[in-house]
Amino acid sequence: MYKRRTDQEWLSLIEQCQASSLTQHAFCQKHDISVSTFYAKRQKLSVNYSANQSGFVKAEMIEKTTCLKVTQTSLANMTLIANNVELSIPQGTPTHYLAELIGALS
Repeated sequence: MYKRRTDQEWLSLIEQCQASSLTQHAFCQKHDISVSTFYAKRQKLSVNYSANQSGFVKAEMIEKTTCLKVTQTSLANMTLIANNVELSIPQGTPTHYLAELIGALS
């Protein structure tokens, strides 16, 4: 059954959870508290947890970047021959790069 608690009672529960060796989820189960309500009250009351206790870290996006990461090494190369010039290209080369290269060589 739902029990109405004051902000001071919530602060006390949050501090007890922080001091316990239980995860937040286990603490809530033990004390018959809704996990979502616990998180909402903690957020509302701005109680800060260390990252290792809550499992979450607040993150901000500073700059949006794109990164191309090669996850596999090439097994073979492609050979491009244009105007009597032979160019060996790794098989994983992105198509947009190849298109630019062919355009520049034309």
